[in-house]
Amino acid sequence: MAIVTRVNGDAEGVVNFDSATDGTLGTIVSTGLTKSPLALRIALGNSQTFDADESGVGGSVETILRQIAVDSTIVMYQVDSAAMSVLVEATNGNASVIQSRIQALAANVGVAGNIYAGGGVTVSSAVGFKISAS
Repeated sequence: MAIVTRVNGDAEGVVNFDSATDGTLGTIVSTGLTKSPLALRIALGNSQTFDADESGVGGSVETILRQIAVDSTIVMYQVDSAAMSVLVEATNGNASVIQSRIQALAANVGVAGNIYAGGGVTVSSAVGFKISAS
């Protein structure tokens, strides 16, 4: 079988992506989403941590995700002990709007009531969404 070597073109021949993508390195390419995605990092701060109880019904993870879902579609999320990574699409807000909404929850968020969202939680938007560990 003959192998044809391409000398021009781009990745659009492999996957189609939305018009908001400009081909710049680090830009999120959304191949299966309908809107441009936004990657968020939600850090608890003040030496607070998520635990297993906070991932259940009524926990702080659910409470925080509900605040994000007010005007965004959550595509995926990952919870570590001191932070959450959330990929959203179709958002009407940005990191500072979502941060204000989460901080308005104030104290005793979740089942155990040990998460103080008032001043310690920070939300930042990432340039890219790193799936790999490194």
